[in-house]
This record gives sequence, C-alpha cells and structure tokens, in this order.
Amino acid sequence: MNRKSSVPMTAASVSFALAAFALLPATASSQSQTERPQFDAASVRINQSSDRPSTQYDAGRVVLHKASIKHLVRRAFPVPDYQVVWPDWVAGDRGSLGYDVSVTFPPGTTAERLQLMFQDLLAVRFGLTMHWETRDMRAFEVRASERGPVLREAVNPAQPTDYPKYSTRTERGVWHMSSKLGAAPSGLTVAGFLDAINSMHILDRPLVDASGIEGYYDIDLTAPAEVPDNKPAASELLGALDKQLGLKASLKTFSLRMLIIDRLERIPTDN
Repeated sequence: MNRKSSVPMTAASVSFALAAFALLPATASSQSQTERPQFDAASVRINQSSDRPSTQYDAGRVVLHKASIKHLVRRAFPVPDYQVVWPDWVAGDRGSLGYDVSVTFPPGTTAERLQLMFQDLLAVRFGLTMHWETRDMRAFEVRASERGPVLREAVNPAQPTDYPKYSTRTERGVWHMSSKLGAAPSGLTVAGFLDAINSMHILDRPLVDASGIEGYYDIDLTAPAEVPDNKPAASELLGALDKQLGLKASLKTFSLRMLIIDRLERIPTDN
C-alpha cells in the first residue's frame, strides 16, 4: 500500500489527543448551526473511483480528493482512529467510497477554527451527531526499549502529509514495510508509523505512541508472513518492533475519552 498527499498532517498520539479534547465542544449538537463557524463555501461529492487520496491547500482553501469518511471526521476531531466508535457501515466502505471535498475560508483561519468548520460541515451535510464517553481500553503502549530506539533519521525527509507515505510487500514468505518510496522524499514519525501499522489490522489492539520520540525516520521493518493473508503474526510483528527498531510494546489499560458517533449518514446532502 502506498498513499500520497501534499499537506501537513498532525500524527495523533495519546497525549496530543487528550490535550486536543479541551478545544472541542462536548457534542456536535451542543452548538447551533449559527453558533458554529462555517466555511465560506463548501462542496461535497461522492467519489467511487480507484484513485488514491490526495490533498491540496492554500491559505484560504482545502481540496480533498477521494477522502474517506474517517479522514473527514478526524479533520474535525483530531483523535486517533482507536478513540472513535464508528458506525458499522464505515468498516464496510473502507477503500471503496470516498468524497471529493472543496472548502474555502478566510486566510489566517486557525487550525482550531478549521476543526469547528469541519464539524459544522459533517453535521450539516452528513447529519453527524456524537457524544464523548470515558472508557477503559486494553492497548499496546509503545516506548523505547531499554537499549534505546534503533531509528535512522530520514535522509531526504518528506513534508508531513495527510496520508502517511509507506509501502508494504510480501516476497518469499517475508513481509516488508518501508517508509522509503524509491528516490522520492520519505520518512515517518513514530506516531505516524504506528498509525500505519494500526490501519493494517494485524493486531487485535492498537499501538499507542508513548515514546516521546520526535522527528522523521526512514523505517524498514520485516517479519515472517503467514499464509493466506501475507501478513505477520501479532507476536512476530511485536518482536520485530523490539529487535529491529528498539520499540517495546506492552499491554496496558488506558482510560480514554472516546468519540462515540451516534449518527453519520453515508450519502451527503446535495450541494
């Protein structure tokens, strides 16, 4: 898999996500439409092509091509995927249904205000209603191992993107994941790397970044692949993280404030 884009992304760790909650309203319905800041103009169209997601932006405009509903929600609420309870239809639409979204706003609009504008867009066009709940979750806390991390700083670092750049392949029974895409600029943050692993659904619990490691790294990871999925077993993946990258994953119970989506329509209202 190889996803490309051209706009900054904030890789969400638990500490960032919890700090961000202070900026968010308690529910999507706690503010009336007139109280929420709105985009100057917004267009939303369904995209069922096989195109890869991409993003373009300038000081007063964001254009998303084949954005998933998860991407739109996470623009409105900057929390990692594992802190969202999604409607059942979202998992079934993975990769098949996307949205072309074009929005304009005043230059100088803050990131926090843009989040509120995307919340309004989701409420008006997708009928979003939601609430927050604190729930306990068993997850893998990832920290540097006792011998320290084994990470190579990116030689040709890419600009941060909405869609982390990486590739995976399986050859002769060996699964390989890499942040390097030929001669193109590359590199992942630790949080972005763990997000990418989580999206592959190899583990039955998410990897939560608690390493405190900043910066961009050229990451290569290999592990024996299992038939028929051509992916590593959970134990092999966790062992590879420790031995090859110096990242130790330990099961822990987290008390997390979860975003519970009560209603989210698959088909947006007309422009």
